[in-house]
Amino acid sequence: MPLDRGFRYRGDPRLNISKLRLAHAKTHFSRDQASPSHANMRKTGGLAASAAAICALCGSAFADQLPPPPPAPPASTAPAPSSPAPPGDSAAPPAVDSNNEQESPPTRTRRVNTGGSTSASIESQPLPASTDDTRTFPIVGSWTDGLQLESEDKQYHFHFGGIGQIDSVWYIGPASAFNNAGGSTSTVQNASATLLRRAILQADGDLFQQFDYVIQFDFANASNDNDGEQAPTFGNLTTSPAPLNIWLQVRDVPYLGYVRFGNQTKTIGMDNNTSATDLPFMERSDNQDAFYGPFDNGFSLGITAWNWTPDERVTWRYGIFRPATNVFGVALEKYTIGARVTALPWYEDDGRALIHLGLGYWGGDLVQDELRDRARVILRNAPGFTVPILVDTMEIAGSHQYTIGPEFALVWGSLTIQAEYAGQFLTDATPNGVNVGTVFYRGGYVEALYFLTGEYQPYDKRAGVFGRVTPLHDYHLKKDDCHWSCGAWQVGVRFSWLDLNDKTIDGGNVYDWTAGLNWFLNANMKVQFNAIAEHHDAPGVTPGWISGAGVRVAFDF
Repeated sequence: MPLDRGFRYRGDPRLNISKLRLAHAKTHFSRDQASPSHANMRKTGGLAASAAAICALCGSAFADQLPPPPPAPPASTAPAPSSPAPPGDSAAPPAVDSNNEQESPPTRTRRVNTGGSTSASIESQPLPASTDDTRTFPIVGSWTDGLQLESEDKQYHFHFGGIGQIDSVWYIGPASAFNNAGGSTSTVQNASATLLRRAILQADGDLFQQFDYVIQFDFANASNDNDGEQAPTFGNLTTSPAPLNIWLQVRDVPYLGYVRFGNQTKTIGMDNNTSATDLPFMERSDNQDAFYGPFDNGFSLGITAWNWTPDERVTWRYGIFRPATNVFGVALEKYTIGARVTALPWYEDDGRALIHLGLGYWGGDLVQDELRDRARVILRNAPGFTVPILVDTMEIAGSHQYTIGPEFALVWGSLTIQAEYAGQFLTDATPNGVNVGTVFYRGGYVEALYFLTGEYQPYDKRAGVFGRVTPLHDYHLKKDDCHWSCGAWQVGVRFSWLDLNDKTIDGGNVYDWTAGLNWFLNANMKVQFNAIAEHHDAPGVTPGWISGAGVRVAFDF
């Protein structure tokens, strides 16, 4: 099928789950062991059959608690001598009656551990008659990027996993340079910090090769209990787990493809649709903060259809949503239309050489008939609502917003180049009670990345995004072990910009540089190092440069 995005589930770009199965341990579950079959009841006849079946089950269930039966009286004719069975073996096969050639019912033997290397048989009893095999569900368990359960007939899959990301950040510059746009003092200003950036748990799976589901929450999210426009403080900080992907999906619907209902990623932005585990930098670009996910984390409640061509070189996803300005899955009254199309005009060598083109759209009603765009420092040193805001339009009354987002990406061996542009129209913009018509905000980024150790950036064709990096050689360095490897190393640089000025609206502008170094220990663990330099110009704040550095330890399963 097509994982803060978390991790990929069967092709979903923001849900990461490998299809590889490693070790297996089988466990068999049968409803017949818990209740008699209705079909058998009908065959044997009403209440009497039901009572007989219940008695048989009760006898089977409680036989272990009964004392062993008394020894049978000696037979009139002594049997032929036979060799004793080795210790620990089951009882000898039942004898066959030479007169009617009918085999005695099979027996089951319960054993107890005697403290040594063998076990002792303490009782035997007939096995119940075999029931319909289709009511038994064998389950295969394994550990592959998380706990995986799978039925032997491939009709059921289940995965439990999570993401952990721990950041340390240092800002460089005077405290006043980190005040919010408009001149208000931010809560944390230039403070250095260590924080849980993401703590995500997820359960997902599929049924009968037709239905998919996922439930995903980020427990590192926080909220503030202040009323109105008061400045947020740590004194009233509360933990508020935020829903991410929570949806049900139906596969292979005629004419539509995959149909998904629930809280899901918006249909705009290659950056936005990339899993948090696969981001090449610690944070997404300014486009994400301002346009794709300013207050809803890039998710929205809605229904979408998703499909692709037979060669998976062209994909499309579209739907209708209810917009929100919170991360808690609550949306009222309004509607938004979203769509995204991707194409691969060039694709060779299993993705080692490709060109990606994409176009996303997001447009419709405004929550409470107003729109606010803003962007924070490109590294986070606190919960989101306390991070310094560099540019900000504040709430501007309007009727509708329409956002477009063209995409480009190139992979050429170990080199990856990715770029996006975003343009947003706000109709009937009315700052300070004066209607100025339609205003236009814009932003974009371009980034280049290169693997020093020979890997290339994997691409998910159905999702139209880059996926999980798997090192050619996992990190291995242990005491007294002469074999070692350093994992995968990648360097990168990104330029991002945002302009929130138009007509009488002065939201400010910002442009920033990010340099990064990624160390992939294995497919599930990495360490990221980022250094930033940002120039911002907004009302109430002296224009100038700020800088900082950050490190992240990340893992997922």
